[in-house]
Amino acid sequence: MSEFVVHNLELDGEGGATSLPSSDLPKTLPIQGCRWVHIDCREEKGRNWLSSLEGIPETVVEALFAEETRPRTIKMGKGLLLTLRGVNLNPESNPSDMVSLRLWVTPNFIISSRRRRLLSVQDVVRDLVNNEGPTSTADIVATLTETLTGRMAKVITGLEDELADLEESIGEGIEVGQRDSLVQRRLETIRLRRFLVPQKEAINKLSQESSSWMTVDQSAQVQEAANDITRYVEGLESLRERCLLMQEEFANLQAEKMNARMYVLSILSGIFMPLGFLTGLFGINIGGMPGTDSSAAFWLFCTVLVVLGGGQFILMRRSRWF
Repeated sequence: MSEFVVHNLELDGEGGATSLPSSDLPKTLPIQGCRWVHIDCREEKGRNWLSSLEGIPETVVEALFAEETRPRTIKMGKGLLLTLRGVNLNPESNPSDMVSLRLWVTPNFIISSRRRRLLSVQDVVRDLVNNEGPTSTADIVATLTETLTGRMAKVITGLEDELADLEESIGEGIEVGQRDSLVQRRLETIRLRRFLVPQKEAINKLSQESSSWMTVDQSAQVQEAANDITRYVEGLESLRERCLLMQEEFANLQAEKMNARMYVLSILSGIFMPLGFLTGLFGINIGGMPGTDSSAAFWLFCTVLVVLGGGQFILMRRSRWF
C-alpha cells in the first residue's frame, strides 16, 4: 500500500470485499459498484491524490484533511460529508480523547480519512474480510455509525462505576488523591459530552439526509444509533451533576474537618488564656511576690493552675461549648 492508503477495498455486494493495490486507486468518481478508500490524512500525498480525483470538490478535500473537526453532516458536491467521533481505545490512550473519522459518501463511493487508528474501522474491515460485512456504501455508513456508538457504552458505564466507587469512598472519609480522581472524572465527562452533543445532531441529520439511498433497515440502524447517543448524553449530564454534588460534598467535608480542628484550638486557647496570664504575672521576678520565701509555694501554685484549668473545662462542658 501507498504511504497514505490504509485500506483500498472493492465490495462484492454480498458481505465481502477485495483489497486492491494502491496503484489501483480510482482516477474519477466511481458511478457503479461499491468502492471504499480509507486514507491517512497526515500524508500530503493523500491530499494530492484526492485533489486530482475528478468529481470531488475542493471543499470536500479541505474537510477531509482539516486539522480540527466537530461532528456534523452536510451535503457537499454529489455526496454527503459526515464527520464523527469515536472513543479512543488505542493502548495507553485516554478514551475521552476522542478520535475523528471523516467520510464523504456517494451511492457508489466512500472516501474516509483518519489521523489516528480507530478500532471501529478495523472491525468493519475484518467483517468484510470474513465475508460478513456491509454490502453497500449506505451499509458501511450505517455499520460504522452503529459500531462507533456501541463502543461508547463501555466507557460511559466505566465512568459511572468509577464515580459510584468514589462516592462511596468519600462517604467513608476523605483520603489522599480523591480530589484529583474526582477532577479527572469530571474532565473526562466534559470531553465526552463536548463531542457527543453535536454527534447526536449529526446522526439525526444523517438519518434524514440519507433516506433516499438507505434501506428501511439501514435508516433504522442509524436512528437507533442516534437514540443511543441521546441516552449517552443524558447519562453524561447525570454524571456531570453527580461530579458537582461530589465536589460540594468534598468541600463540605473539608470545611467540617477544618472547623473541628479550629474548634479544638479555640477550646485549648480558652483554657490556657487565664493560665498564661497567671504564669506571666508570677514570672515578673520583683520584690513583694507572694510565696518567694516558701518552698511549697511552687507546688501550691501548680495545684491552683490544675484546679483552675479543670474548673474551666467543666464550665465549658456544662455550657455545651463542645
